Amino acid sequence: MGLSWVLFCATTFQLAFLQPYVVLIPGERANLFSGLLCALSLGATCLVARKEAVGRKSPALLISLVLATLIILSGVLSSTPGSSSARGFVLLASGLGGFWGAKILLNSESRQKAFVWIALILLTGILLISLVSYLQSGSVYRLLDSNPHPLASRILLLGFAPLVLCFGPSGRLVKLAAGFLLGLGYLILFLSGLQSAVLIPPILCILATFFGGFRLKYLLALFIPLLIIITYFFFHLPPRKMGKEVEPVYYRLENYAFSWSIAVRHPFVGIGLWAPREEFLNDYEIKYPYVTQERFAGSVKGIRTSDNMFLTFMADLGFPFLLLYSFSMIVLLIRLFRRVVAPSSATFLPPLALLLPISAGLLHFQIYDGLLCPQISWFFHILLGLIPPAPGPRGLDPPL
Repeated sequence: MGLSWVLFCATTFQLAFLQPYVVLIPGERANLFSGLLCALSLGATCLVARKEAVGRKSPALLISLVLATLIILSGVLSSTPGSSSARGFVLLASGLGGFWGAKILLNSESRQKAFVWIALILLTGILLISLVSYLQSGSVYRLLDSNPHPLASRILLLGFAPLVLCFGPSGRLVKLAAGFLLGLGYLILFLSGLQSAVLIPPILCILATFFGGFRLKYLLALFIPLLIIITYFFFHLPPRKMGKEVEPVYYRLENYAFSWSIAVRHPFVGIGLWAPREEFLNDYEIKYPYVTQERFAGSVKGIRTSDNMFLTFMADLGFPFLLLYSFSMIVLLIRLFRRVVAPSSATFLPPLALLLPISAGLLHFQIYDGLLCPQISWFFHILLGLIPPAPGPRGLDPPL
């Protein structure tokens, strides 16, 4: 298991900082180098998988194979088979590699503790580099990524590590240090200028209070500074980020109808990831009243996704993939909710420390196709793989 653990950790470090970054195919925008590392880690993990942990008739394995088949077919049948297949490979490798790596390699308390400390180191490094980037260029993401959304997602997902310390049996100083790290993370999210990044943490605070993560009086005390911060943030947003005619607003809202119109034409395997969508505008009538057909067409040509992960799955990969993936996600979330309501002392990871970052990821995916980025898909599916199995006979363990 030594080589598989080393590959898993090395891939985790590369995806946290995207270094080294190697272009394998000139002109191809998919991050194939990171995808290849994920695939190598997945292969090494499969070689050490025990039969009792992953049976041939395991629902998780069967679902993974079906989802993989649907992605492969979608890429091959796409109008852009090369590019769509490349993105499908990255999605498969990062999702399956993260999920099965967590289930197989992080199945003991010692390995989980080690991974929590690794995640703490990675989060600290990301936050410090983001601060340096902001001081140098006025942008928190320049030294780490191409835009602020992937950086925000990594911070939200890696927040599970300080949350483990906050909700676990740690000492007061350790909890204070974890709280400081979470506060520093929120500062970086604030400096990113993303409305979603500023709003998601307060929602998580409410969720944590609902499940008994901390007392209501602490929530009320925390919300006073948060309310001031959020008010200041929105009052100082530049005009280009506000209004009904701003591209993120009209594009995301219109894509509920537009993505559906694409999906009903290609219901089984979609049009392929990142395939051009302009041809579907020919007989499509825009629904959003505050923007012209021509302007929306320009956005469709440049963006090529729905800016919503589940709408992108529906249009690009088809209804079977969307339904099977969503069903698997719901099963895992139900299992996690049960653990949160009735936590077991037999597990090292506090269930709430998994629920909050997973919820953050799902909220962010409503306005961003995060799983198409391997650095997000990897960490998100690791958290899914860390959800404790259902008691009794082997339950349903989905997805990618």
